[in-house]
Amino acid sequence: MAALFYFTRIKPKFFNFKILIIFIIICRFIYAAILSILQYYVWSTSELTKLLISSPLSSEVPLSDALRGILGPVLDSKLGYFLFYSWGHFWISALITIGIAFAFYAFLKALKKYNGRFFEEGETELGLLLALIVGWPNFVLFIPITFASVVVVSVFRLLYKKELYTTLGAPMFLAALVTLIYGGNLIKILGLTVLKI
Repeated sequence: MAALFYFTRIKPKFFNFKILIIFIIICRFIYAAILSILQYYVWSTSELTKLLISSPLSSEVPLSDALRGILGPVLDSKLGYFLFYSWGHFWISALITIGIAFAFYAFLKALKKYNGRFFEEGETELGLLLALIVGWPNFVLFIPITFASVVVVSVFRLLYKKELYTTLGAPMFLAALVTLIYGGNLIKILGLTVLKI
């Protein structure tokens, strides 16, 4: 939808990037919740793994005293290990994605304030939306591919349209597309699997 409305410049009254941004954020949380529920279900089907959903988090797990003090009642509960596992494997990825996306949005806003030539209307929100879609750790690839795409799109626009300036919208779309299609393989090739949560 974002690509359709961005490239055609159609602006229906019911649509804007903010609606899509909120939708993607909600989807990130729903996805983490679904994975948590499925993990609970899988562990509850076997006598061996039922222990994982009915045990507190061991005191041997290295946590700061402050964190253990705040989360002590939760981690010491019957679901302590399961909640700790779900947080580390499903929820923290969603929160990192949202945090990084908004940091990127702040960077784009600052860049727009410094030099508005790089942006058309709505492109900062578009950047936020695309960062939310590519997620973590694909975001690590999205940034350099975006700037490489600026060069490719600029050359194309100069040669075929005789336009000197390129805004960041089309390069961000191209970078998001490349990242979504090849991101998993590129992360393995570049040895960035350590960033996966």
